[in-house]
Amino acid sequence: PLVRQRLVLVGQALSGTMGENGPHIGSIQIILLPSEERGVHSNDLMIEWEKEVGAIPGTKSLTFEGMQAGPSGAEIEVWLQGHHMDDLIDVSEKLEEALKEYEGVYQIRSDYAQGKNELQLRLKPEATTLGITVEDLARQVNAGFYGREAFRLQRGSDDIRVKVRYPADERTRISDFEKVYIRTADGREVPLLSVANVSFAPGYSTITRTDGMRRIVVTAEVNSRKANAGEIFAQLSQTTFRDLKKQYSDVHLSMQGSKKNTRESFASLKIGFPIALVGIFVIIATIFRSYIQPFIILFTIPFGIIGAIAGHLLLGYNLSMMSVFGMVALSGVVINDAIVLIERVNGNLTQGMTLFEAIIQGAARRFRAIFLTSISTIGGLTPLIIETDMQARFLIPMALSVAGGVAFATGLTLILIPSLLVIVNDLRRVAVKGVTGVWPTREDVEPRVIKE
Repeated sequence: PLVRQRLVLVGQALSGTMGENGPHIGSIQIILLPSEERGVHSNDLMIEWEKEVGAIPGTKSLTFEGMQAGPSGAEIEVWLQGHHMDDLIDVSEKLEEALKEYEGVYQIRSDYAQGKNELQLRLKPEATTLGITVEDLARQVNAGFYGREAFRLQRGSDDIRVKVRYPADERTRISDFEKVYIRTADGREVPLLSVANVSFAPGYSTITRTDGMRRIVVTAEVNSRKANAGEIFAQLSQTTFRDLKKQYSDVHLSMQGSKKNTRESFASLKIGFPIALVGIFVIIATIFRSYIQPFIILFTIPFGIIGAIAGHLLLGYNLSMMSVFGMVALSGVVINDAIVLIERVNGNLTQGMTLFEAIIQGAARRFRAIFLTSISTIGGLTPLIIETDMQARFLIPMALSVAGGVAFATGLTLILIPSLLVIVNDLRRVAVKGVTGVWPTREDVEPRVIKE
């Protein structure tokens, strides 16, 4: 009852996936009910589907994947780079075996595909003394079996190329290699088997290179309900990656996929976020004419981030890049309550109130404004957080960061900010006592009272 439509393709892949055609390719597409109607996540269905199908004899690649919103790519993606293909294949197999030990990791595969069986020729040491190189060997064997252009004929508008090669009955059997001769640089001819070893083994269907090195990519998907990709990467770095690097020193392992996206995004945040904090500090310092009170206001940002993390834990969401972006946006939201409160306290001090009275009256006066501001922000984000449509799930972590941070920081603002104001006042009194030797009153060391 969850299936609305089915599509079976034989001879080609689904549009937008592999982009290949041929009798060896087939695809099955299932269109399900909308996510808000079926009540089952598509990832859960894919996992069960893969278990039910099991291993199909003769297949080189069997992939289960669903349509996704946001950046494409597997949760776990590791690039293996090196100059020796055999080492890369061994490392990829060991890495796949290591990934299978983690619960919640599925669709473990690599982009390496074994090619068709082929005849492989390798020069013997004796060939070097005769001046025969790999290029000479490849060129002459290719010319004998596939032909080499001898001359061209022009017949009207047609250009006819004449090639010379062995007769058909001398190039159809493997045993024909025993009759092949290789010409040396001085014109002599020597039997092929005397200068080269011939073996019959599977070749490579494709060889991908990055930065001049051969590359194999190992990918895997992660069931977010059972595992976390970040934690798996951390454990792999401490155990499997370290052991593989010791055993295969020429193989370079690099983490790509979601790990790369996170690394690149954090690289930009390392520059942008401090600049934003400096901008906030300058604006607040200009308005309050103080260098200390902006620090008190910015002190609420870490507690807002704690609330954002607690909101993810409470609703069972993993932290993602959208969650981090939400925390960055949260930094400009949670300080609003602190600004409103401190502004009222400063106003009370200028009216002649004592410090404690100014703080108590300010908190009581601004309680309703702070509470209503936070409730309206959380209430506005709640419909997005509880939305079940697939189009909205991409933004839920960001909304959850803002709502959770505002909720947690609101209560702390009414407790933490007054406490910090009194602590700073105590430090000012201690500083004055150290200079003058006399304990001043609390109001005498407040910059707002002094300036007025």
